[in-house]
This record gives sequence, structure tokens and C-alpha cells, in this order.
Amino acid sequence: MAKLRGFIGLTKRNMLVFFTDKGTLFFSMLTPMIILLLYILFLKNSLLSALQNAAIGLENLVAAKDMAQFVNGLLLTGIISSALITIPYNALEIIVRDREDRVDLDMLSTPVKRFEIILSYFCAAVISAFMQAMIVLAVGIGILSMSGDMYLSAADIVKLVGAVFLGTVSSTSVFMVVMMFFKSMGTCGAFMGILSAVSGFVIGAYMPLSEFNKGIQNVCNLVPATGITVLIRNYLTGGILRHMDECIGGLDGGAFMKAMVDIFSYNTVVGGEIWTLNLTWIYVIISTVIFIGVLRVVYPAVFGRK
Repeated sequence: MAKLRGFIGLTKRNMLVFFTDKGTLFFSMLTPMIILLLYILFLKNSLLSALQNAAIGLENLVAAKDMAQFVNGLLLTGIISSALITIPYNALEIIVRDREDRVDLDMLSTPVKRFEIILSYFCAAVISAFMQAMIVLAVGIGILSMSGDMYLSAADIVKLVGAVFLGTVSSTSVFMVVMMFFKSMGTCGAFMGILSAVSGFVIGAYMPLSEFNKGIQNVCNLVPATGITVLIRNYLTGGILRHMDECIGGLDGGAFMKAMVDIFSYNTVVGGEIWTLNLTWIYVIISTVIFIGVLRVVYPAVFGRK
């Protein structure tokens, strides 16, 4: 335990820096808040319209409250998925800040090993982001439960937590590689602006990926964060979607369910091939391992270099 004291101390320090910086906390949730605002002003009517079009002729079978609850679930999916991008990124900005303030030199002069330093940044970002994302998820599900049933099973909740954790680790591994090449907070902040603007479209938080052409869909579906969004969407809204389909009772030959799956991008589709959820899990895990491997090579070459 004594050997881990330096690593644990640095991890705690990095987490404290993140949670005590109100500005960083605000900006880490800025994109999810933008999604909420867009939903209130524009997206809800658009999503409800698409849902109602898919349910034409089935109005007496599919309850309006279930449709509204389903759309609310899509909103929460977008908020959580966006948070899994912006929160890890902001939690990792401390790497750039420490380099800019030359705190990294102080760390390198301590007995703490170099790999423990980078591991402390990684673990602090994962823990901080996971805690914040779980709070968002819990509050979101709590609010939705007040307006109706989401038909979530215990298995769905366990898988949701697993997807959120994997999304946190995946985003952290990707952005740690990116952070290695930033030398100033100005550059880091500029990239964050671009990331906030683009990420919502890439992962399908602003609108379903089915709205884009096939080429763009293929590229977006290769982004690990999009795979995480697909997993969260399935586990969070799959229950109420199945409930609506059960209310139809097969009278439409499964057309409603198929339309919903296609319109709201419930599957990862690359090159015309539809991936199972298990394959999506495997792809995201492999991608995460690859980025961690890249980090293992990049970090010693960049960190502390003057």
C-alpha cells in the first residue's frame, strides 16, 4: 500500500482540482445543457412527429403518453452520451494546465514513477466523469419515472451502468492521447469548442444518424462514442419501445418496431452490415485498448519533454 501512496495522492489531487473548479464543471456540462435547450425549443416536436408518422393507423393502440415518454428517453440518451464526451475531456484538461504551469516538472522530480503520474490522470478522469455521468443518469431516470414508466428491467439498468462506465473509459483513453499534444490551455479550449459543436451530430444526440447519407453514417458509426450511444439508447428506451410494440400485438406485422429501429438508429451499421449489440461492445472495447496502447507509446515521448 505504501508503494501506491504517491499514485493515490496524485489521483486525489487531480480529482480535487476538477471538482473545485466551478468553471470546468460548468463547461463539462455545457453540451448536455445545449441539447436540453434544443429539445425544449425544437427537437421534441421533430422527434414526436417522426414517431407519430411511424405509428400512423395505430393511434388507438399506442398511447400518446408512451410516445412522449419514449421521446424523453431519447433526450436523456443524448444528454448522457454527450456528457461522456465533454466531462472526461474537461477532467483531462489538468494535464495541459500542469504542463503550462510547469507543475509536471515538480511531479517528475518526486519518487513517483512516470507511469504512475499518467495513470493518476487517467484514473482521476475516469472516476470523476463516471461519478458525474451516473448522477446525470440517476436524476434523469428519476425525473422520467415521475412522468410515466420506462419499463426498465434490472438487467437494463446493469447494462446501462456498464455502458456508461465503458463510455467513460473509452473517451478518457481517446482524449488523453489528444491532450499529450496540447501545450497551452488556449489550444485546449479552442478544441473543446469544436468538440462541443460537432460531437452532438456525430453521436446522433441532436438528430438520428438516419437523417445523414450512408457515407456519413458509416464514418459516424466507427466513432466509439457513437457505439456507446447506441448501447445506451437500447438499454434506456428499449423497454418502452418493446411495450409499445406489444400494445400493437403484431397487427402491423412488426412494421412499427422495424421503422423505429431504423429511424432512431438502434443498431450500429457500417458498410451496410448491421452489428449486434455484442459486436458493438466488442468494437468499443477493442478501440479503447488500442488507444490505451497508443497512449503507452506517446506519453513517455511527450510528457516532460522541453
